[in-house]
Amino acid sequence: MNIKSKKWLWTGIAAIVIALAVGLGIYFHNSSSQSAKPQRETHPSKITVKQFIKTIAPIAQKEQKKYHIPASIIIAQAGTESNWGRSKLAYKYNNLFGIKATSKKNRVRMYTKENINGKTVEVKQYFAVYDSWEASLKAHAELLAHGTKAKPNIFKDILNAKNYQEAAWALQKDGYATDPNYANELIYAIKKFNLDKYDK
Repeated sequence: MNIKSKKWLWTGIAAIVIALAVGLGIYFHNSSSQSAKPQRETHPSKITVKQFIKTIAPIAQKEQKKYHIPASIIIAQAGTESNWGRSKLAYKYNNLFGIKATSKKNRVRMYTKENINGKTVEVKQYFAVYDSWEASLKAHAELLAHGTKAKPNIFKDILNAKNYQEAAWALQKDGYATDPNYANELIYAIKKFNLDKYDK
């Protein structure tokens, strides 16, 4: 084999090796991109009430347009149930409403306070973990709009409420929370922080 032939042979081999390397690089990059889970949002544990409301209000308004649930109710529920974004379940696991886990995936076990037979008791339960506050807000709105598999119309009264007061009492009537003062707490929060301005 002469020198020219050898040169062409080595050039061809080099081209094949480079093509294989590039191809494998693209394959592994795509594989790792597809398998990588989206990173879970985290929030400051000392977020202010004002910052919390400003962050979630636009998302609550989107859910209001979709399901006709007052944005003020969504914000007040998220705020009162998560201590305005400062509970560990909220800032670390993005669960603003204390929604319980329905599967063994994406869950965390934590203590919660429940009102049982008029007494406040601490119980340990599994809660859903979300990638973002937006995902938590969407899951909550879907629950109110579609209920559960066993009771799809359990929260239908809130969808027919004419204002946030009616919506708050509808939630209590339909058994959304165990707290007998739940509706009053929501109404108080809405008035205190002027949340009904987001219902427009």
